[in-house]
Amino acid sequence: MNHRFLLRLVTNLAVFLLAFSCFGIVLWVIDEFLQWDILPDAWSLIIRALLVAGGIITFVMVVMNLLLALALLAESSASRARLPDYAVSTRLKRRVRQSIVVVLVAIALTIGGLQVTNQLRARAAAQDAQVQFTQIQTEMDRSVEQVIPLFTEPILDGLANNTLAENGQISNLAKLLESVQTSFPNAPTMIIVARADQVPFRYARIDSNRIDVNSQGRLTLTPQLYATFPTETETQIIERLFEEQLSEITDPIAGQVINTRIPSSWGVLKQDENAIAIVYLQQGNSSNFNNLNNREYRESYGLYHTGPEQLFTN
Repeated sequence: MNHRFLLRLVTNLAVFLLAFSCFGIVLWVIDEFLQWDILPDAWSLIIRALLVAGGIITFVMVVMNLLLALALLAESSASRARLPDYAVSTRLKRRVRQSIVVVLVAIALTIGGLQVTNQLRARAAAQDAQVQFTQIQTEMDRSVEQVIPLFTEPILDGLANNTLAENGQISNLAKLLESVQTSFPNAPTMIIVARADQVPFRYARIDSNRIDVNSQGRLTLTPQLYATFPTETETQIIERLFEEQLSEITDPIAGQVINTRIPSSWGVLKQDENAIAIVYLQQGNSSNFNNLNNREYRESYGLYHTGPEQLFTN
């Protein structure tokens, strides 16, 4: 191997790449930081990719240059010292080649094994996440079935006629909302959707955040009013629930009330055989399954449910 020729070649290539990189960096700085926008978007991406590739290649060539310079220095020192040339036997060369092949095969098998292991671990993690999600979803269905009978007749009458304050039932409703979160598994938060009595609003959302204490120390209720919901799908689901029917949910929904990416369930409150409100329960933040509270975790595994299998009513 002619180390002197290689050293000259590598040095020339490294100098050329350094000059090219400097020119590309100047263009990129002018385009990105000075906001002159002198390059089309496609060219900007190409130059950025070339700068990254050129930087890596230049670094490798600088290392090669250093190694070749050290090799030439070693050869020069050996020549001045008149050291004999070291003859490598054919048998040793064959063993070195075989060792290189074995090492490369071992590296390839190791990388392949790690890839298979990662896939198996990811599959096992996805299955475990799905099992946990399904388990909590089943518990949420049970909780809704048990929560609906807890609504007393005065509360039902207040929800039906929007007279919770007049009937003095805000305190009882607040206690019910709090007790559900502390009494049932996974600390579910409860949302109630009733018909609004103010035109043009159609829905009134009630939860613990909508109940407050005024300056006189009395509880006040300020429902969140909706003319409609942002998505047509959620509006259809709510309307069908008021008609005492379940909707077929095929895609995940993350709406103002219905959120199928979180373990949740819902039912219908009735009075005199008429649907007056919807009860929605959702897994709380203090659940034992902390990972399921993380949106990125749920979305990475594609976790969502399709709603309760049956309609829960009182």
